[in-house]
Amino acid sequence: MTTLVTQAVVDESEDAARRERFPIGARVEFDDLLEAGKERVLDELRAREPVSWVPALGGWLVTGRDPARALLAPRADITVESEQNLVRRSLGLMMLTSDADEHRRLRRPFEAPFKPRAVHELFADTVRREAGSLIDTFVAEGRCELGGSFAAPFAVRMAGRMLGLSLGDSASIERIYNAFAEAMVYDGDTEGRQLKAESARATLDTLLHSELARCRRDPSDSITSRVALEHEGLSDEEIVAQLRVIMFGAIETIQASTMNTLLLLLQHPAQFQEVKEDPGLLIGAVAEAIRLIPPVAFVERWTRDEIELSGVRIPAREFVGVSVLAANRDPSTFSSPLSYDVHRPNASQALSFAFGVHTCLGVHLARLETQVAVEELIARLPSLALGDHDLPGGFAFRRPASMTLTWSTA
Repeated sequence: MTTLVTQAVVDESEDAARRERFPIGARVEFDDLLEAGKERVLDELRAREPVSWVPALGGWLVTGRDPARALLAPRADITVESEQNLVRRSLGLMMLTSDADEHRRLRRPFEAPFKPRAVHELFADTVRREAGSLIDTFVAEGRCELGGSFAAPFAVRMAGRMLGLSLGDSASIERIYNAFAEAMVYDGDTEGRQLKAESARATLDTLLHSELARCRRDPSDSITSRVALEHEGLSDEEIVAQLRVIMFGAIETIQASTMNTLLLLLQHPAQFQEVKEDPGLLIGAVAEAIRLIPPVAFVERWTRDEIELSGVRIPAREFVGVSVLAANRDPSTFSSPLSYDVHRPNASQALSFAFGVHTCLGVHLARLETQVAVEELIARLPSLALGDHDLPGGFAFRRPASMTLTWSTA
């Protein structure tokens, strides 16, 4: 059985010494990591202390792209197997909260359908059909709130189609995953949110176990049917645990990337016009949106033993977070990093889908879904314009809370 790392407790004198050594990190407030419009705080931290002690986070924060990539690299002496991992506490023990052989054992049965060629062969037609079907429900209205009318139900529907699951009401599934997301916030005040996440997990598990049984009774060529019938060394509980996290990535990431991409395009009319005239530019438009506003904005790790990162020694059993948002804005890798540029040649070097062994399983499908969704919205909604909207915010997951679109119905 895996021995989980128990996070070390830093005493007051050590905390004071670290605050003195890392004065920029010491001034960071938790809201700076959460609220829209405060990204400049992370930019200053990255410029002066790319690896810093941040008391508001209760650990270390990496904001530079190079040290972030080094931390996430396969050979780094870090782990996700910690008692304090809020992803594990919310979603349970599964591939994203396991390392080494256990991680490979849990992930391998699900990998084949997510390879680039398989994604296009298995899902391209379904993605376009589902996007079009949803747009049909509101195209005549001339106005919608993008998250509720399209991005969330599209993400839930595609998660169901991809896995071969009947998920029912998309709003109910969205509420479950919102409870998970809200519980993954390292602000030191998690008890109430974790109770909500545990309740949501129990509800979801009941649904997934029922669907797993159905897939055995009435098999199809879906991912879940194949794994359910072949087992590949996984118990039912382990299969359900992997489905939980695959669905989480499929729902939260797709909803955010669709909203963020369309938001940025509509905020940059000249580039929006270019994309309308040449849909082939959507590949770059999506990659750049995912760089500038990463759907997954924070990644957590723990040190097993002492490590050195960009000249900073981090002791064993300590919490180290990566601000993907900050790393993706690092000028040492991305020229004019705060600008949105659909022609950016190296947008794919962003860390939005993580790096190393825990690179997102569904990265190729996420790109395909977002590209097709945005393409269909642009094609079907003439004179598309941005209405009232929130700026993208969030600690672990980043997108606008609300975003209104308007278009011509003439």
